[in-house]
Amino acid sequence: MKERKNVKNIIENVTVFFLFLLPLFSTVFLYNKISTLIQIIFVFLLLFVTLILYKDSRKNIKWMILYYVLCLIYLGVSFYHQEYFKSLLPSSYGFNIVSELLTILKLITPITFIYSLYYIKLPFKKYMLVLKVWCILFAGSIVLTNIFKISLGSYSDTFITKNIFEWNKYNYYKYTASKGYFMYANQVSALCIIFLLMFIYDYLYNSKKSIIYVLLVSLAMLMLGTRVSTLGGLLTLVFAIIFYFIINIFNKICIKKRIYILVIPVLGWVLLLQVSPYNNRSIELNRSMDIDINRHMDDTSIVDDKAIVMDDTSMGVDKTKYVYQNYNKDYLPKVFFEKYYPIKYDEEFWYNFVKNNSIDKINYRYIEKSIIRRVVEVNNNALDKYIGISNTRIQNIVNIESDFILHYYAFGIIGSIILLVIYLILFIYAFNNFVKIQNYYAFTMLSCVVLFLFSAFLTGNIINSINAVLPFIFVVSGVIYEK
Repeated sequence: MKERKNVKNIIENVTVFFLFLLPLFSTVFLYNKISTLIQIIFVFLLLFVTLILYKDSRKNIKWMILYYVLCLIYLGVSFYHQEYFKSLLPSSYGFNIVSELLTILKLITPITFIYSLYYIKLPFKKYMLVLKVWCILFAGSIVLTNIFKISLGSYSDTFITKNIFEWNKYNYYKYTASKGYFMYANQVSALCIIFLLMFIYDYLYNSKKSIIYVLLVSLAMLMLGTRVSTLGGLLTLVFAIIFYFIINIFNKICIKKRIYILVIPVLGWVLLLQVSPYNNRSIELNRSMDIDINRHMDDTSIVDDKAIVMDDTSMGVDKTKYVYQNYNKDYLPKVFFEKYYPIKYDEEFWYNFVKNNSIDKINYRYIEKSIIRRVVEVNNNALDKYIGISNTRIQNIVNIESDFILHYYAFGIIGSIILLVIYLILFIYAFNNFVKIQNYYAFTMLSCVVLFLFSAFLTGNIINSINAVLPFIFVVSGVIYEK
């Protein structure tokens, strides 16, 4: 019995050590398929060990096996469906069953991980220790590299040229928004939001020292300069404070004075927001939009013989030439119609896209969705709605920077429900837990689920990335600690 307990302690410590390493896999140095595979293998090995050491875990394993079988059935149906795919490109965007299998394996890793965590039940102290280490590695490294101006830019792959002490309203956001050495700023932004929530809770109910982590995460979120980190972080902080008052008044609990200290990061956030990279970016985008709209209005006011020739009523219009003469390089980079979805194979689409879309409507996500919609339209298969055209094909064309829309086109309605059901389960569980307990901890857990999924809806490369999902799954596994 004692020997088994020692083995369980070893498993706990190995799991904690593995969790400590997760932020490293999100850096530009280790963000690759090999590190993804390492994480997947560890999670499934952890499940195997859990089944051996924790007898209770064997009672419900039949449901996990059933789920895995269901995913394999979907993969088989999808493979058969993809055999009949039609496209205007000779390559048909290169469907690959092995690549699709690995994608599905990556998407079922979260449910596997939380199954193991549920039965291992790490002590709450170790749970919070992992979060503190993550905060130092994620937020701490962003702040430190920003101060010394050795950070990569959130919107570029070059080093920033100005740190937080040099922020002003006239900075170019690409020179100030910083992400440390992490691959994607939006992934770190989504994770920082849930870290912020957890440390607000820890500060209010456990340790006053956690205010340091609240301040550190807040500073890092401002430095990241994304919409999710800057505006989302501020709103999260404000509503977390407001809800503390609501829940305590509702439950007739004494309000602790330490809540008022949280006004400091709120005020600091509001003051720095005026000169933050996010604000600089908003000013830049609005200025560019106004200039381009005015330029477009000036151009369209000039009617000459050439314009009449280029009108689509002319039977002999050169559509490719029209696109090159009329596209706006700031809103529609050439890479979209020269590399991702070549104009030489579908000039009709690009001609109509340039002709019928005003620049105030065009952004990268709109272009990406328009391309994939066109691919689905050309394929003209009603089953695409339910089974999808495969993630492999979409990635071979262009990645859609909106996770739920990407999954809809890649896996269809049926595939999306099967592969993303864990997030629905987590939401329902956290919501029911909050309704039942009605305390601040339950509110924090529910907020973590909602805000992470909302971040995935607003941006891309979150749910599809194991580097973002595994930390999220670990954080929300905190629902097992009924505070």
